[in-house]
Amino acid sequence: MPTQKKPPIPISGVIYGEFIYWCTCISAMIVVFGTIKSFVEGSSSDIPVEQLLDAVFAGQSADAVWASLPVGSTPNAGTYLSLLNTGEAITVLGICFGVLSVGPAIFLSAAFMWRSKNKFFAITALFSGVFAVIAPFVFFLI
Repeated sequence: MPTQKKPPIPISGVIYGEFIYWCTCISAMIVVFGTIKSFVEGSSSDIPVEQLLDAVFAGQSADAVWASLPVGSTPNAGTYLSLLNTGEAITVLGICFGVLSVGPAIFLSAAFMWRSKNKFFAITALFSGVFAVIAPFVFFLI
């Protein structure tokens, strides 16, 4: 029985995959650390996780949940930046790191596509990378 030869994996795909893999692993560790820190902080935190979970499981609306916490209102990016030493903010930071790592991964992949003479795919990857980097900022402006 003849053996089939696998096609070679493009280096741009390997670069993208490795970058996303390691950023996801780092992001997951940050999120786990932040979650553990949130539960260890207890009720002394500005965003007490026990009170937050109790309100969510009681079926309260999002506005009512955040109004009942010491923060007083629905948090935004500035809220988490001012509370960066809390577990909840570290958890959000880990999630943001994982999501936003897509942009640099696309740009690295595009560079290797360009070197591999896949200019059309490199250019479309650049457009995708620009969109991935700009989209979160446009979301905050709306």
